[in-house]
Amino acid sequence: MNKRSITIKDLAAELKLSITTISRALNGYSDVGESTRDRVREAAKKHGYRPNRNAQRLVTQRTRNIAWVQSDNDKKLVDPHFSEVMAGVLRGARLEGYDIVLTSDTTEHQIDVYDRYVRDNSVDGFIIDLPQHDDPRINSLLETGKPFIVHSRNMRCDEYSWVDVDNPGNYRKLTQLLIANGHRKIAFVNGDARFTFARARQKGVDQALQELGLPASTVITFNASHPMANSGFQLTQMAMQQKDVTAILYSSALMAVEGQAALLPAGRIAGKNIAIATMDDMLNYLDLTPYEGVFTFVRSSLRQAGEKLVTGLIAQCENSSARTQTIVPSKFSLAKDIDASALKKL
Repeated sequence: MNKRSITIKDLAAELKLSITTISRALNGYSDVGESTRDRVREAAKKHGYRPNRNAQRLVTQRTRNIAWVQSDNDKKLVDPHFSEVMAGVLRGARLEGYDIVLTSDTTEHQIDVYDRYVRDNSVDGFIIDLPQHDDPRINSLLETGKPFIVHSRNMRCDEYSWVDVDNPGNYRKLTQLLIANGHRKIAFVNGDARFTFARARQKGVDQALQELGLPASTVITFNASHPMANSGFQLTQMAMQQKDVTAILYSSALMAVEGQAALLPAGRIAGKNIAIATMDDMLNYLDLTPYEGVFTFVRSSLRQAGEKLVTGLIAQCENSSARTQTIVPSKFSLAKDIDASALKKL
């Protein structure tokens, strides 16, 4: 058979199966036996068969398109944290045979974009990132019943699929580590407080202080505006105006690296007379080798989170009752000046 012209009808003739069976086998329907599905897939692979997407859509009522609607913000589109998630999303979509429809609009008109896609049935589901506490995008999509998945969580997280890290747990432990090592005045350079990830990290810091019976003034919080990477130098400079600060807790390794230029004029050297602890989102372009053993890191891959967003959403598209709620694992790497055993003394 000519690989470039093979059709579903050709496959049906060769395998002596109906066109409907071939179609349902290729789309993974459970009413087709596993051995038959395997035969059909092997034949399709052998002949280089690729289903016609328009014809497939008519049969399955699915487009194999996923929408990711962004705010009309040029700064976000060059944010390395966003780029890392996007790399994972694109890879996950490619592996699953889906396309990503990336578009943007102003904040006040974003809901109109979601409504249009839902009315047109032009996408199978949505990815939402940077949710806020009471997010109109989430509220709207919950009403439509259209599949979606959220990177992070908000107050309605029990009702939808999401991918997240344990932000409260990670920042509770980082705060405890710094306090256990004698730090009683800590600067917390956090993300934008409008977004739930930053609120969750603040919650972890607050929990650590409450559990240890320490006053809220032990930690001074400086919130960035989004994207937070642009704020590392300026907020570190502000933190250094507090002369009794002996440790800085960052929401991003990129901000921690940027902050080094503000430490030197203040006579501070990381790992010597000031402790640094930070989230490391494993940005591929950022080489943190010089800071190994100098910073305390809690590491979790944004690229892995992007892939999990796609697989979780596809699971929901294929089974509307499926709800995936995934915590991406984190790993701690301690600086040389941090004694983990000191936690036991608290």
